[in-house]
Parts: sequence; C-alpha cells; structure tokens
Amino acid sequence: MKSSIFIIIGIVSLICLNCSPREEREIKSLMTAVFQKELDAGREIIVFEDSETKWDVFWLDSCSAERILNLEIDFHYKMSIKDVFTLEDANTICREGRKTYRFSKEMFPEGVHVSPDKDRYDSIMDAYYNHIGEPEIVDLDKALREYMWYKTISKPVFLQGYRYAFLYFSDEGPYFSVYKKENGDWKHYFTITLMLV
Repeated sequence: MKSSIFIIIGIVSLICLNCSPREEREIKSLMTAVFQKELDAGREIIVFEDSETKWDVFWLDSCSAERILNLEIDFHYKMSIKDVFTLEDANTICREGRKTYRFSKEMFPEGVHVSPDKDRYDSIMDAYYNHIGEPEIVDLDKALREYMWYKTISKPVFLQGYRYAFLYFSDEGPYFSVYKKENGDWKHYFTITLMLV
C-alpha cells in the first residue's frame, strides 16, 4: 500500500513539473541567455532572489509610458525604442517591471547562485548614504564590498506575446536590457544605459 502511494505521488509530481506556468519557463530560458557568456567565461554569478523594485533613474517615482518611449537606445543601434514598443507595452513595463518578485534557483542555469541577502544589502546601502562623511562610512564601505559582485535584476516583463523581454539591472551602473525571441531562443537585442540619480 505504501509503495503505491509513493508511486502515485511520484507520478503527480512529474505531471506537475510539466505543468509549470509559461512565465516561469520563459524566465529560465531568458536567464540562460542573460548569463551564458559569463558562465562560459567561468565567472562566479550571484543573483539576489528578490527582484529590484527601486529603479535608480531620474523618474523613479513617476514611471510613465511616455518616459519609457523617450529613452535613448545606445548610440550604435540605428533605431528608436518607439520602433519596438507600443504605448501599451510601455504602460506594462511601468506597471509590471517594478513589482515585487522572488526568483527561485530553478529559474537560473546551473552555475548561477541565488542569494537571499538583498534585505541586508539594501539596509547597508541605506545606512551608507545616511552616514556619508561620518566615521561609520568606513565600516559600511567594507560591508558593501561583500556584495560587490552580486547582481540585482527586476522582474522580467514579457511583451507582445513573449516576443520581447524587458529587464532592469542595477549592477555596474543601472541599465535596461531588452531581449528578443528568435527561433525559440532569447537573444540580447539592445541596452539602454541610465544615469544615476
């Protein structure tokens, strides 16, 4: 009897694994594309499990479709963001991109480590900016160095029926990155580098 229960549980578990929502499957595929070059180069990759909700850009508190559509694509691309995204897409980016989201280890390729330390990092960052010019800054600076190689990314926003994916990254200076689905795989399409506040 016990063995039949374990068999039934095993079969149900296998069926459920195949029933994962499309968004989770697409996130895994997207994260493989995002980190593949770094993994191939043998770099250590650590990503915070909590998504980045505080986009460090001048319109942080008032994300709007118009402002998204007026962002400048890096100079070597001969197109405008308006050539890719509609007003509806831009509204979706503002609405969905800064939502709280928790990534799981299963959403990343092997070799990417998922860390639960984002709250600690955020509290050190807040303390750092509150104590600039004070003696505490030395200790805070040392604490922040522990997180030098950690990556913080937003919840991916999938647009136009999973044709495009939009992400915010806060590592190495803030930037937006757009990926496009080509022949079933995510490919980097363009980057928008942002100025710090």
